[in-house]
Order: sequence, then structure tokens, then C-alpha cells
Amino acid sequence: MKKKTVTRKQLLKKPDQFITFSGKMIQFGRSHLKSILIGSGIVVALFLAVIVVGQIANRNELKASEKVEKAIAKYSAALMKTNPEEAYQLVKNDFEEIFHKYDTKVSAKTARIVYGDISFAAKDADTAIAMYKGALDDYLHSPALKNIILNGLGYAYLLKKENQEAIQAFDKIVSGEESTLKKGALFNLAWLYGDTGDKEKSSAMYKQLLDDFPDSMYNDLVKEKINI
Repeated sequence: MKKKTVTRKQLLKKPDQFITFSGKMIQFGRSHLKSILIGSGIVVALFLAVIVVGQIANRNELKASEKVEKAIAKYSAALMKTNPEEAYQLVKNDFEEIFHKYDTKVSAKTARIVYGDISFAAKDADTAIAMYKGALDDYLHSPALKNIILNGLGYAYLLKKENQEAIQAFDKIVSGEESTLKKGALFNLAWLYGDTGDKEKSSAMYKQLLDDFPDSMYNDLVKEKINI
């Protein structure tokens, strides 16, 4: 069975796991809060207060989602007319506002991954690294997303020519059980080890790539590289 992969589009759909409440109930709680406090006691009042807070949180989550969608659409439209560097400049303030106002919301967390990619495409490695690191903290318990983030982090470090940090990022993908992006990480590690002069580790990574992924698109290049 072919393994399903998580797409960015799926990740950025509006969150659907929030608690929703009747609008009439919320309105009643707001209009009659004083009467409830006097006639029914503090427990019921607190319950209604929680409902109101939950509704506000839900609205904020939806607002965050809409902001993220608009920022991505703005970036995509800009890319049709200009280069990644200029498109990045056009949406910087939009994403910064999202992270400032909605930092803890689900949509803002997924936006960090997207903005990491946007920053990387614009060759702003420092911002990309900051975004990927923040996203990594958000998705430590989601193996596939974790690998996607680590992959971006590795490439961002390569952009800065910080090869040892890149090796650490790709190695975390390779050493885990999740297969998402592992082929590319193995290839990158093999190349990086070779570039840093560790021919033994480089050869080991190439051979692992051949053993674990015999149908990989890298295989002809790998076989030529290690003379198989």
C-alpha cells in the first residue's frame, strides 16, 4: 500500500478540532451574566465565562487561519510577477503580524514552516533557521512533519555553509524510524561527509541508501560514485 504523505495544502486547512458552542447560548450568557451570578451561583457563571473564552479563542484561531491563507496567496501572486527575494519582502510584515498576534495558534505554527521555506527561497538563511527551529518545537511529536522541518533546517544551514549543523539536521532524519525524506537525507549526508573528508562515513551513507531504497532516483549516481 502506498504511504500517504502530508501536503502543505492539507496542513494549512482551517483547523477543525475546536469546541464550538451555540451562538444563542453565548449571547444569553453575555446578556444575563449579572442575573446568573445572583440567582444561580458562581459555578454557572464561571462555566459560561469558559464558554465565552472558548468562543473567543475559536474566533482568534479562524482569524489566524485567514491571515495565513491571505499571506500565502499574496506571496504566490507576487511570485508570478517577480523573484523570490522581492516576493519575500512583500509578505514579511504579514507573517510578522501573524506571529506577533497569533503565535500560539495552530495556523501560526504551520505558518512557521511555510515562512521558513519562503525565507530560504529568498536566501535569508537566518530567518529560515529561526522559523524551522520554532516549528520543530511545535511538531516534535509528529514524525513526518518533524522530518520535513529538519530537512528545511539542513538546507538552511547549507545556505550558510555551516556543514556540521546541516549534518546534524539530516542525521536526525536518517536515525529516526520515519521514512519521510529519508532518501534525500541519506544522499545529503553522504555528500556532506565526503565534502568534509570523512570518506568512510560517506561510503557508508551511500551504501545504506542503496540497501534501504533500492529503487531510489539517486541510485545510478550513487553506484557511479562508489564504483558499484
